[in-house]
Amino acid sequence: MFKSLNRTKPAKILLDSKDILPLCFVGLTAFSCLSFLLILFVGFKVNQLAARKTTFVQMIDGKTVLVSEQDYLYRQPEVIREVVRQWVDLTFNWDGVIPGTKELDKGRNIGNGKRVTTNAYFGSFLIQPGPQGFRQAALQSLAEITPSRVFSGQVRSKMVISYLSAPRQTRIGEWEVDMVATRVLVNLPGGADEEIPFNRTITLQAVDIPSPPTSDASALEQQLYQIRKAGLEITKITEFTPN
Repeated sequence: MFKSLNRTKPAKILLDSKDILPLCFVGLTAFSCLSFLLILFVGFKVNQLAARKTTFVQMIDGKTVLVSEQDYLYRQPEVIREVVRQWVDLTFNWDGVIPGTKELDKGRNIGNGKRVTTNAYFGSFLIQPGPQGFRQAALQSLAEITPSRVFSGQVRSKMVISYLSAPRQTRIGEWEVDMVATRVLVNLPGGADEEIPFNRTITLQAVDIPSPPTSDASALEQQLYQIRKAGLEITKITEFTPN
């Protein structure tokens, strides 16, 4: 007598747990794959950087230099030798004029009426200063062997280096360099030349590398930076007897 009523199932609004778990698994798998690919990409880039031993750097003034990553106290052997050459040139090459000009070099007064050439004064900044150093003592000794006729242009000096050894590392951040050289003094006008042997063992140590001077830096600041930019200073000078 009574007709049965057809009842349709209500639509699902919430997913059952058996439906959520597969979706979570799929999402987690996709995320893991993406993370793995990202890690591989980062690792590849890091390996590229690690394999790059040297690189080029462009300076503010437009110059391009080759750089390599090294320990803070490491210095290239040729850099060490070049600092020795620089000190020798500044200290013992006298031509009677102020560097970069034609003006007669009257020298720098270092006290007690003693003078050294302008270049030698700047070269002394390559020597360790302070209580542990001997910069002032070196200036006094240099003043004693500098003829007064140098400041009137009547005496000139040239250092001729015959031998400059490869640096020997005595400890971390410290090296020794042997030098065989001859000081040639030219007496003007028409005086006899003098040749004085100058054989020395020079000890250098690594120090802080100064920051480049600003564009408005004084000429003295720029000169001192050029002298000290290698991050090296002389700590000892002793006699060297060639074999």
